[in-house]
Amino acid sequence: MAAGSPRKRDTFRHGNLPEALVCAAMRRLEADGVEAISLRELARDAGVNHRAVYRHFPEKLSLLARIAERGWQQLGQRLKKSIAGQPAGEPALVAASIGFFQFARECPNLFHLMGGARINTEGDFPDLEAAVIDALKVFAIGFSGTGMAPELVVERTAVFVASLQGVITQILHRRLHVSPANAKAYMTDVCRMLIKGLR
Repeated sequence: MAAGSPRKRDTFRHGNLPEALVCAAMRRLEADGVEAISLRELARDAGVNHRAVYRHFPEKLSLLARIAERGWQQLGQRLKKSIAGQPAGEPALVAASIGFFQFARECPNLFHLMGGARINTEGDFPDLEAAVIDALKVFAIGFSGTGMAPELVVERTAVFVASLQGVITQILHRRLHVSPANAKAYMTDVCRMLIKGLR
């Protein structure tokens, strides 16, 4: 009898399968981009039957939502570390913005997924929305520290972050040529211009 392909396990016996799949998908994302992510290939990598994967992630969108959620959580942690010890207002906003840029430079494909087409258009992934809001609170708190009227903070934060994402995207795509040595000073100047324009 000819040997067939190895039978896949239906269960994952080496830890948490959803976590293992998310970590594997994030590695694929950074190495080869979002198109390289396939539920069947991730199942093969984990050594499980693809049905086991679909029990946790019924379709690719649900996996991408979890990856984006993880990215926003990681970004939120980075931003909070960046502003530790910084005075409220402009210094905190600049520090957070530099932290945002550094995160994007280290994880460009994750950054593009997080800031690309909105994944949660139908409201099916509330944990993703919560992670986004939690991360962006850092910028809202920064604007509150500038003395801005409270009713303007949310709108100004949204415009600031969108502008920041746009500038960072242009740098990552090399449409804006910024040398690594000058990146911190460049981002500082950009942030100050944006803050001044939004006051």
